[in-house]
Amino acid sequence: MHHPIKRIVLLGPMGIGKTTAIRSLCGSLAIECDVPNLDKQAHAKETTTVGLDFGEIKLDDEDTLQVYGCPGQERYDFVREWALSLAFGAIVMVDIHDPQAMEQTINLIQQCHAAPNIQAIVVLIARPASAAQQEMFTVRLSAHAECVVPVLSADPRNPSQMLDTLDIIAAMLPDEVQPR
Repeated sequence: MHHPIKRIVLLGPMGIGKTTAIRSLCGSLAIECDVPNLDKQAHAKETTTVGLDFGEIKLDDEDTLQVYGCPGQERYDFVREWALSLAFGAIVMVDIHDPQAMEQTINLIQQCHAAPNIQAIVVLIARPASAAQQEMFTVRLSAHAECVVPVLSADPRNPSQMLDTLDIIAAMLPDEVQPR
């Protein structure tokens, strides 16, 4: 029986770890679109993604996930919109210590809801935070009716934690993903 390939997008602000997550999942097979970062005011990191990072992960005998990392900068919104139009699931990565974290997360979740095929969304706390901080963020996020989504926590550098996250979102997708 043929199983369609399920596409997942990683969304989040510049520097949150989308490229790192794909690299930790796929190693040298990851395809990256990093260039030198010329916008050091936005983030001090050396490189930034200007296209879509890509990796393919086999979860089991039946499920293959294609994972796309979207650029975090606003000027590449069109790339994120295009990737969302092709995807069935989205992982919104967040640093809950960032003062704009709540606003960014709500905005990205709303973009996911507006995408034609997204059927599963999770929020991933991608920076260390205490259980109390995670709980407070989750409660505040769930106060927004359109933002009731699972909130997970994982280190983008940790392959097993990222695989666990992919397992969860894959389980949320219907067996037969269909454009809606």
